[in-house]
Amino acid sequence: MRFDKDSPDLKSLMGALCSIILAVVTLAYAVQKADVLINRRDVDVLSTINDMEIAETDMFNYNNGFNIAVGFTAYDSNTEPILEPSIGELVFNHFTWGEMEDGTYGTTRPRIETHPCTREELGLTEDRS
Repeated sequence: MRFDKDSPDLKSLMGALCSIILAVVTLAYAVQKADVLINRRDVDVLSTINDMEIAETDMFNYNNGFNIAVGFTAYDSNTEPILEPSIGELVFNHFTWGEMEDGTYGTTRPRIETHPCTREELGLTEDRS
């Protein structure tokens, strides 16, 4: 490519046309997105309701078969947990949202109490023969 004299750029009709097209497309896209933002257009909200599936009063706990067991142990015969407190702790939270008992709306994230499981709770004492 040869530049005229000591000019650091080369002006051409095709370059100017591409620059104008790019500027028009960018401006049209910005205007369209501004219209969506200002007038709240093109926003879809999906709401799915399953009637009579689970009532608000239904409880899911150990007695109903809702069990979660987690263990951090080495792959050996030592059953003591190896998760050190300096690394962190395993916490289960129950996340709820909607209308609270006092009539206000909000969210809660109470911590679920845990305990070391017994062999009976884990079903390790059953005769499965």
